[in-house]
Amino acid sequence: MESDTLASRLRECIGDDTVSAFARKVGLPEATIRSYLEGKKPVYDKLSRIADAAGVSLDWLATGRGQKERKPAPENDFSAVPYARRLEKIGLLLADMTEQEAEAFLDDVFARARSAAEASELRRALADLRAEVERLKKPA
Repeated sequence: MESDTLASRLRECIGDDTVSAFARKVGLPEATIRSYLEGKKPVYDKLSRIADAAGVSLDWLATGRGQKERKPAPENDFSAVPYARRLEKIGLLLADMTEQEAEAFLDDVFARARSAAEASELRRALADLRAEVERLKKPA
């Protein structure tokens, strides 16, 4: 069953616990949890803590889409990847955008990534060329 508000999904996470007990479990003040139940939008790190403590998928908690249950961890642990948390944050940002805004955002991100990859490739080619020039300068 898909819940249509963050507050209703949060209530599902709280289940039979009291708000106070759930807040302790999550490690957030009870007033914070109550504010989310009243419609205040949480910041990413707090939402992530709630999802972790409740054992639910962050995507489901944030958007109501996808599976409620957290997927098993992949064989490789990507939590140590420096940009993994940023990608999660981007996903949450995209969820709050209209389709046109999200498309424009992603187009910009892909264009910048493509430019960065091309610049990196040019730097590698230049370094290889310099190394070849230095090699040719040395007497045989």
